[in-house]
Amino acid sequence: MNAYQQARKARDARYDGKFFVAVKTTKIYCRPICPAPSPKESNVLYFDSAIAAQEAGFRPCRRCRPESAPQSAAWIGTQAVLKRAIRKIQAGELNHCDMASFCENLGISERYLRKLFQDYIGTSPQKYLNHVRLMFAKQLLHQTKMPITDIAFSAGFNSIRRFNDAFKKNIKLTPSEIRNYAPCTQSGIQLKLNYHGSYNWPLMHDFLKQREIPEIEKVEANRYQRSFRLVAENQKSVIGKFKATHNAKQKAFDLVIELNDVNYLMSVVAQIRRVLDIDANIEQIEQHLSQDSRLKPLLKQGLRLPACWDSFEAGVKAILGQQVSVKAAYGHTRKLTQKLGETYCADYHLFPTAEKVTKADLSFLKMPNSRKQTLKTFARWYLSTQGQNLATILDLKGIGPWTYEYIKLRSGQDADAFPEKDLGIIKAMQKYQLTQPEQWQPWRSYATLHLWNSL
Repeated sequence: MNAYQQARKARDARYDGKFFVAVKTTKIYCRPICPAPSPKESNVLYFDSAIAAQEAGFRPCRRCRPESAPQSAAWIGTQAVLKRAIRKIQAGELNHCDMASFCENLGISERYLRKLFQDYIGTSPQKYLNHVRLMFAKQLLHQTKMPITDIAFSAGFNSIRRFNDAFKKNIKLTPSEIRNYAPCTQSGIQLKLNYHGSYNWPLMHDFLKQREIPEIEKVEANRYQRSFRLVAENQKSVIGKFKATHNAKQKAFDLVIELNDVNYLMSVVAQIRRVLDIDANIEQIEQHLSQDSRLKPLLKQGLRLPACWDSFEAGVKAILGQQVSVKAAYGHTRKLTQKLGETYCADYHLFPTAEKVTKADLSFLKMPNSRKQTLKTFARWYLSTQGQNLATILDLKGIGPWTYEYIKLRSGQDADAFPEKDLGIIKAMQKYQLTQPEQWQPWRSYATLHLWNSL
């Protein structure tokens, strides 16, 4: 608690999103960096999460906007199922299915999910869901010119009446009273995504640039943009494009999104956060990896994991990259996109779908027939599983541990992927006499990138 007090008084940005300050006299809760005059300590309460402050009867500050704070998972605890549930809720999955189906996909009962939320967060899944929706809607009200009706449905509210009632009850204001048009100089939905710690954009840029597929993406000096396709649980295809500009001064990405259905905006934003690894607790990761005295000199501050849009794209790139150079692998991927990728707009294609790959004649790919067959086998697996239970791809002919670990790393699904048979990893391990990669757990994906960058 003393650390919170010092961080609040110093307005320490390192703690932004890690705790929230509630003021008893005003019934408002703030980020520790709030520019408002600092209240007396006797009038302050500290909460580990915004939902806890809201549940205690406090409403979010209109100056520091708690909904814009970098996301922090420290208060979730170590419960893996709970973390997975929270990620799915924040990605908007409960906006498009009922609680029973949501729990079935998690492989647990509704009763057990309620127990997890109550034990670790002190509230119910439904109340947490409502909080996530409110904070996302509030961010859209502050930062975009979207019509209020579109904002309501983007955030998962299925009626304007419920949307208005939720704001009046929890924030004590109507959406119209919160409405604050941000300066708009371009088309599309504009948002700001803040992050914790350092972000080594030059390393991210170089990794993406070396693997750029011009038909679906553009990597520029301080910007990444690409097309995307999001397949929702009801098999609806949501397509669009985004542009993310790195703003080092504000420790954020300025985001512009265009998509064909705003009802899935929350899911798209969550996917972009994963693609850019925005929510990583990079200070914790680097502190853990630096405990290995031989690995420590190789660490580059602020390194993030560059993820593909989804595990299908990651899998295709991994299979096309088997036993060839990075340049050759991305030559194959580009040709596949040119032949099978649907045209999205004047500037972009969409990455090929699994269905297109299963039905295609892949003779245009100059590679062994066995690898083409592996690609088709993987595409059929993806169609039948929607990418769930990734470990089962090890049962597919032509897919071994290297491919599996690479897919985990590039899909952003696992921070502990480690392709130990990778030639670059073997060279780096030998060069720097690294003998205990198990001590890097659970952050071996980051260690892998550090090793690749060391060569």
